[in-house]
Amino acid sequence: MMTRDVTQKRAVVAQLMSLGGGQCPSMGMVERVAGQHGVTARTIYRWVKSADLNDTSLPDTAVGTGRASFEITTGHLTVIADEQNAHGAWQRLRDAGEVTCSYPTFMRALDRCDPAMRQAAIHGFKGLVNNRMYLQTTPPHRNHTYHLDHTSMDLYVWPSHRERAPIRPQVTVVVDGYSGLIHAVPWKNEINGDMVAAALVEAGIDRDYYGVSVGGVPEQVVLDNAAAHFGPAMRAGATNLGWLLAPTHPFSSWQNGKAERAIGLLNQRLANRAPGATDAGTTRTNQRRHLQVPQMDKLDPDTVWSWKAFTLALREVVDEINTTIRMKRLGGRTRLEAYAQDPTERFPVAESIALHAMLTTDGRTYTASKNGIQFENRHYVAAGVQFGRDYRVHYLPTMRDSVHLFTPEGRYVCEAFEAGSLPPNARAKFMAARAQQERHAAAIEQGVIDSRRHFADAVNARVIDQDDDARFDGGSSVTAAIAARAARPRKRLPRVTARATAQAARSTADTESWLAALDEDDE
Repeated sequence: MMTRDVTQKRAVVAQLMSLGGGQCPSMGMVERVAGQHGVTARTIYRWVKSADLNDTSLPDTAVGTGRASFEITTGHLTVIADEQNAHGAWQRLRDAGEVTCSYPTFMRALDRCDPAMRQAAIHGFKGLVNNRMYLQTTPPHRNHTYHLDHTSMDLYVWPSHRERAPIRPQVTVVVDGYSGLIHAVPWKNEINGDMVAAALVEAGIDRDYYGVSVGGVPEQVVLDNAAAHFGPAMRAGATNLGWLLAPTHPFSSWQNGKAERAIGLLNQRLANRAPGATDAGTTRTNQRRHLQVPQMDKLDPDTVWSWKAFTLALREVVDEINTTIRMKRLGGRTRLEAYAQDPTERFPVAESIALHAMLTTDGRTYTASKNGIQFENRHYVAAGVQFGRDYRVHYLPTMRDSVHLFTPEGRYVCEAFEAGSLPPNARAKFMAARAQQERHAAAIEQGVIDSRRHFADAVNARVIDQDDDARFDGGSSVTAAIAARAARPRKRLPRVTARATAQAARSTADTESWLAALDEDDE
């Protein structure tokens, strides 16, 4: 029988008395009211019989079934939590005189109990948070909320030619809550707070992505309670940049569902094409289909992706998700289209400011040698590094493939890479800077040569004129005059480019000025 509170029974009886004019209502009225309230006509007659027909106020003790229904209390749930067994809890409560009902009645009452409280008694706090309701929030515009998470990918890659065994790469994802736009950063080592900070820096700086300017400072960053998310660099950097960290509740992974789904998409699409996938089926001997041997140190490097191939595949998958998948939530648009069409103003952070705030800084300065910046037994080079200058190094403690260089005054210079593993674009910039130095040096050399040749021609012409001139009285020679002129202190010439020096040296006007100067010295 469905349990009814006194207030509802009072209302039902008052309604029937009103329909019956203060007398017992007809059978049709009783059945109609019983159908409205989901009970039988017999139940309605029992309610009316227990009431005083001349007193429609109906006291609380007068209405009921004659026996109070059994309900589970917090004390009962405490015993269930202790016993971890409903039947054992019922027996214990019955022996203590706390309950007098049968076990089926006890289980029906337990079924009527709040599911969140029931699961909290059985599974603890995890059961509570997994069975209660939350208010869902939807970011109103782009760059309002970033969702961040990281994971080990379901595949093996070969990190470099110096390693003897493959690794499972780590990936950090930063997802824009409004559009779902994904930014992924791969790592070779276990992720720590400095790596998380670097991933947020990349997501926050202004960059061009398929013709769309993306990046910006978010109002909040949603992440779980992993230790890597609250390292010193992360806390200090978020404070300096004004980012609000919003950790999820324990065991509440759905609160960071956008990042979780992005990781699932990346894992699924990479597993469908990676030769070293761990979750792409097994053979009849229960071995992984795409890994030939269980011993990783004996695996052939040619059977898995290299690190470069993995990063390329990851970028292709991210681009595919961002630019080709159309979502109903976004009105049939892709993630990138939704991001680009949102009119909300972006506030991208300057790369130098973000790096200065989020990365670890070495307290010393390092002088660039011919081999680059020597930092922790490695040499780092870049197109912007100049020999003999001092730099401060900003770095990730567990990542040594690249460092970021600042001047001693705090001005950002460039990102420098390890000399033995320069990316193609960094190598191209470095070689272009070398070629530019060669061109400038060649222009300077040619300018000096041309200048001396013009000077020599002018002197020779003057000597010939004096030899033919009868007025020459055999005094000091032109050579001696030139030597004396060269010995006199001269003002330092202003700095000009090599091209301007060469052009000036070849100009006729300068040649005439030199001849005039020789005439003055002779006089």
